[in-house]
This record gives sequence, C-alpha cells and structure tokens, in this order.
Amino acid sequence: MYTITPAAPIDEPFLVEMLYEALFVPPGHEPFPRSVLEAPEIAHYAVDFGLHAGDTGFVAKTTGEKIGAAWVRLLQGDDRGYGYVDDDTPELTIAVKPEWRGRGVGTALANRLIEVIPRISLSSDARNPAVRLYARLGFEPVARRGTSITMLRRG
Repeated sequence: MYTITPAAPIDEPFLVEMLYEALFVPPGHEPFPRSVLEAPEIAHYAVDFGLHAGDTGFVAKTTGEKIGAAWVRLLQGDDRGYGYVDDDTPELTIAVKPEWRGRGVGTALANRLIEVIPRISLSSDARNPAVRLYARLGFEPVARRGTSITMLRRG
C-alpha cells in the first residue's frame, strides 16, 4: 500500500533520482552515466523544484520510502524542454522505482496530477512501454523526431 502526497522543495533530491529513472534506455543498451543529470537540458526538469512558478507534483510513499513521483514544470523560451508544445503548457516527468513498476503507482500519480493540471505535454521515446500508459491517460502524439515523440493531453 502507498499514499500520494504533494511534492515539496524538500523532495528535490528524490525528484532528481526519479528523473534518472525516467530516462528511457532501450533494451540491450547501457544505462546513461549518472552525470547526465548535470546536463542543463536534463537538470532543468527538477533542479530547484518548488521555486519556479507552476511547479506542481506528487510523490508516492510507502512506510518510510518514496517509491515514485510525477511532476510538471513550465519550461519556456530559451529554456524549452524536450516535450515543449507552447509557453503555457507544462511538461510532465514521471517515474516509479523499478521494483514498484506494474502495480498502478505511475497511473495513480499521473491521475492525481491531471486532476490539478489537465493540460500537460511530455516527451518519450516511442519504444518506451510507458507510451501506452500515456495514451490511456489521454495524451496524443503531436510531434515526432527520430524515435522521440511529443505527446499532449489537452485537458
């Protein structure tokens, strides 16, 4: 059993960990080096969470352990993210610890976030099995570049 609570600035280290888990690695490929989290185009999804206007998120917890998170950040202008649609649509990051995947945690986190922010975009590798979850949640493809797909939930 788990609970879902609002994310707060104190959760930033966990969000950074979940950001790493959110990076899709195709089967048979080596995981990214952890230093990828320092790249500005990756780090801007989680660094200083709660200090940017519009930062909203939720963390799933069991007794004494955080197991997943879903959050949005509005990335605009020169600081656009991979899932950029427009300056008014925040981008979703969502991840669940590997041992908790397939138990509905990601769906519960996404649904809780959608209750608060119905219009959200995201970027995913089209080969990522999570794309099926995003489609079930109402996200639709709006752009493709290589294996990357940008999806939008219009709310």
